[in-house]
Amino acid sequence: MELEALTKIWRLSPAASALLLSFLQFRREPHARLAHLARLEPKVVPAALDELRSHGLIERGTDRDRRYGLADAETLERLARRTAAGTDLDGDRLALELEILREVREAVGRPSITVISPRERAHADDGPPPPRAVTAYLRALFPYLDLRLGTRCNFNCRYCLLGHEKRSTRSLEALEADLHHGRRLGLECLSLTGGEPSLHPDLLRIIRRGRALGYRRVILVTNASLLGAGRNLERLLEAGVDAVGFSFDAPDPAVSRRLWRRDAYTQVLDGIRRVMAHDELVVGSISVLTRLNMHLLPELVRLLAELARDRRGLYLPAIDFVMPEENAWAHRRALVPRLTEATPHLEAALDEARRLGLPLTFRGVPACVMPAHREWDMERYMSIFDVVDLGDRSLQHRAGLDFLRHKPPGCATCVHRRGCLGVYRAYANLYGTDELRPVPHGPREEAPCAW
Repeated sequence: MELEALTKIWRLSPAASALLLSFLQFRREPHARLAHLARLEPKVVPAALDELRSHGLIERGTDRDRRYGLADAETLERLARRTAAGTDLDGDRLALELEILREVREAVGRPSITVISPRERAHADDGPPPPRAVTAYLRALFPYLDLRLGTRCNFNCRYCLLGHEKRSTRSLEALEADLHHGRRLGLECLSLTGGEPSLHPDLLRIIRRGRALGYRRVILVTNASLLGAGRNLERLLEAGVDAVGFSFDAPDPAVSRRLWRRDAYTQVLDGIRRVMAHDELVVGSISVLTRLNMHLLPELVRLLAELARDRRGLYLPAIDFVMPEENAWAHRRALVPRLTEATPHLEAALDEARRLGLPLTFRGVPACVMPAHREWDMERYMSIFDVVDLGDRSLQHRAGLDFLRHKPPGCATCVHRRGCLGVYRAYANLYGTDELRPVPHGPREEAPCAW
């Protein structure tokens, strides 16, 4: 999502625009943290910060509090309307962006839950229909409450999205409040994430509580390293888990160790095999595509197909292009490939999956960069948004998540504009958007369903 009107009236540079979007999502931060929070190279931050301060958009604290923060919403709106007066700017667009700005600022620091649901425009992007395996997976699990049990984890993955957070577990009281919030919204599926959720001391109680409140499906999202030991998996199933999503990135112990920063390859494989043996479970998996493992993707597909060979239950694996956030941003040169470097390996993996009958999906690659295999792009079918508890009411919005993505102006003319989310904003900050080429409209071709 872009703040086109606000960027235009203040004539912001790309770096200043990216920094402004970051300021919308936190209160005050020291100068040393700004480059990391905005996913910008440190050398461009001083000029971008001066640019925002020259327009009165950013305030600096007192001598004791040298942190920087966004001006209050009323000030921003007054400055925007005053600057836009007498211009030919689209007033409706400006009003929309100011409303989004107010909502985002109102939500900062408030209790919220994350919901993942089927995407509204799944069939409105001139693309092929979803394969049967994808449709079955969406019907089985979506929409669901994405409940983070904490940030504690027994791995320290180089691509982790929680890199800066202190490792902790959330209280049972806080988790129960979120469970109730989800049920008030009518949600019936519950996903337990982390960190590593299997480390939470009250995990079994949380699962049972979710079931008692009426969640008909409980999904455990895990690195699987603890599921192969003793009766760990059986206890989880007895408590009410009936779906598992596991992460597995490489068919090679050495590469896995470099990515996970933990020597746990054997334990993870043991846990995955235990999960796959339960045909009653709905199973998904995520493999994160990085510069370290992209050349191994076809081999990874063959291993996943072998693990699922005798399985009769639903299994939907996915390969996600690495998000250049937190740990991955800190290791961006070593981890984040260019899209045009990575897509040949991803296409080879998808081709191998089709040959083996494995319903492999992917996320994070724009349609213009890889137009093939569009029916397997999960971003066409799913939507993520936050529901913020404001006390007297709930606020549903996805602006904070949309700010993580970027579409250059040319995307407005692309045939895939509705279904494609563009690139990660941090990726655009790192490499630019020269690899994106809008696909012109043409006669629609009906592609056969692969499954």
